[in-house]
Amino acid sequence: MNAWLNLRELLNLLASDAEVKKLDDRTQRVLEWVVTHHDPHQPMYVQHIVSQSGVASPATIHKALGLLERCGYLNFEVDIVDSRRRIVSPMPKAIALLDKLDKRVNQWVESLKH
Repeated sequence: MNAWLNLRELLNLLASDAEVKKLDDRTQRVLEWVVTHHDPHQPMYVQHIVSQSGVASPATIHKALGLLERCGYLNFEVDIVDSRRRIVSPMPKAIALLDKLDKRVNQWVESLKH
């Protein structure tokens, strides 16, 4: 039971973060997927995220991408080869948020060892 209470404490801590509170669970998962699958040498298209991420329905993913763009986590560019396609890339703010969350989880893990 102690492990569950410790995990609940971590989840509450993470959920209380002002930046994390802006994003619902699916939007967070879309952001995580984009950041972890981004390759700076290969364009990532919106359609690729919709078809490959498996996070939610296409409409929900489009809504999440719009919110992430408005919040400054993602950047969108029009593809110069096909202007109907948009290229998605994470902004430094997105990487910083995931790094911060990673550090908090690591601190929590370390606290369990003592």
